[in-house]
This record gives sequence, C-alpha cells and structure tokens, in this order.
Amino acid sequence: MTSLLLGAVVLSAIYALVGFAWVLLNRTNGILNLATGAQLAMGAYIFNQFATEWRLPWVVTIVGTVAVIAVLGGLTHLVVFRKLAGQPEFALVVATLGLASVLKGISRLSWGTEASIMREPFPDVLVRITPDATTTTYGLLGCGAALVVFAAAFAFFRFSNLGVQMRAAAENPVLAAQGKIAVDWVYVLGWAMALTVAAIAGIIYSYSTALSFHGVEALGLRGIAPALVGGITSIKGVLPGALIVGLAETFGVKLFGGPAQEVTAWLVILVVLLIRPQGLFGEKQVERV
Repeated sequence: MTSLLLGAVVLSAIYALVGFAWVLLNRTNGILNLATGAQLAMGAYIFNQFATEWRLPWVVTIVGTVAVIAVLGGLTHLVVFRKLAGQPEFALVVATLGLASVLKGISRLSWGTEASIMREPFPDVLVRITPDATTTTYGLLGCGAALVVFAAAFAFFRFSNLGVQMRAAAENPVLAAQGKIAVDWVYVLGWAMALTVAAIAGIIYSYSTALSFHGVEALGLRGIAPALVGGITSIKGVLPGALIVGLAETFGVKLFGGPAQEVTAWLVILVVLLIRPQGLFGEKQVERV
C-alpha cells in the first residue's frame, strides 16, 4: 500500500506540472490549449537535441532549452493567436489543434518516430523511502520540480509587479489596457511560462520512460484531467486535482490493469464535473441575459 501511495504521489507531481501549463494559459490568455501535449513533446525533443545529439554542457543545455521554448511560446501568440483576438472560443480551440498537427509534423521530419533514450545528467537509481516503498531519482526530481514551480508561481503572482499585471490582464484585459498594462506582452509571457513548465514535465517524464512523441503527447493530453478536476481557472486547484487523478489512476491500474490508465482519468473528470462543473476550486461562470 505504501508503495502504491508513493507511486501515486510521483505520478501526481508530473500531472501537476502539466495541469499547471493548461491552467496558466487558460487563466492568462483564455485559451483551452489542445496543443499542450505536442508542446510537451517538442520541449523534450529540443532538450534532447542539446543534451544527447550535440552533447552540450548541462548548463548550456538547460538555459538553451528554456530560451528556445520561451521564444517559441512568445511567437505562438504573436504569429497565431494575436491574429485571432476577438474570435469565438471555438476558433481558438481549432487553432490549437492545427498547431498540434504542425508540431507533430515538424517533430517527425526532424527527429523521426522511433523512441530514444536521453543522455542523463546523473544516474537514475532506486531510492528507498520506507522499508517497503521505493522510487527513483527522477521520480524525486519530478516531485521537487512541482514544488519549486508552484512555490515560484505563488510568489510571482502574489508579490511581483509583473505577476499582479498578469492577474489584472486575465481578469479584465480592456480595463488593464486602459490602465497602461501591455496586455499583448502579458499574453506572450503567459505562453512562454506555460510552455516552459510543460517542457519540464515532458523532460522528466521522458527520463522516467523513454523519449517518444506519442508517449509524451499522451501525457500532455491526460494532463487536462487535473486541470479540469481542480478548476481550469484555478492555479491553486492544480495540486489537489493532480493528487486525485494520480491516486485514481494508480489504483485503477492496480485493480484493472494497464487499459484502465486513461479510462480512470476521464472517469474522474466526469464525476467531478457532474457534481461541480467548474471544478473543485474553479470560479463559477455567471452569464447575464
């Protein structure tokens, strides 16, 4: 039992990072980004290009990956979604599907379709937490990354001037623009931050399994589960949402086998949304007619 719980926590940490990317982009830009899975995979492949193919020093690899991902995130808004400002939400969702197809095509042309093993910065060894529960160094890395990301996000949105501006732009972009906030650049920053966190999740997951576009993309799409369970507009809801989904998925696979992995996540979404459509911590949308 302890081993299962530990496995669920490690899985929840990865889901929390992916869910954060979903929620952050929806919160700051108002977009349900169905390209999240493809962007996770692209981040992992870019990291692998620096680390494995070019064998660059680890500091250069990390900084270079973050820089490339941040630039790609900013360009995504400036080139695509800035042009769609004011369009119906359906048009934005379709655009993210198109973006996912483009990224998948670029990945296949650049890196092929075969799974690969990435060069490791340190060995992935078993770590015994209790006498009957073990995890790996990369499992612990995922947990640590999730804690750091959420602590940094809390501090950023609560105490920094830029974080306050992003919150204001998310709440009322028109009023924020009238208050001299550069809303367009707030959206660029939202894309860059969301894609960077997504890349971190994709990289850690690829070290735990293997690097393949299909596998990492599937993780990104399943990562909408903790976002919807916690509330697609609530950053604070991501952690409990991820824990619920991670526990349900871990015990579902234990009881019913591997095919229950994806079914369990969507079943949790269905149950939560039937009880509370806005998610556990999401804000209720009120429409005036």
